[in-house]
Amino acid sequence: MHESQSDEYALLQDVLDEILSGRTEGHECPFCGGGPLQVPEFDEGGIRVECPSCGKFFEGKFR
Repeated sequence: MHESQSDEYALLQDVLDEILSGRTEGHECPFCGGGPLQVPEFDEGGIRVECPSCGKFFEGKFR
């Protein structure tokens, strides 16, 4: 993993923690300040979070 990817994951960590706690709405994008972030996928298999303003997204799978 490149350092820049690690930095991006660190910016998303607070948002991901909130989403995993069940609070999936109203999050501001940590990259552009826009949003609100959309969470079209969040289930036992994985998560997807995307910003409608800047287009950045995160996808992950649960183990």
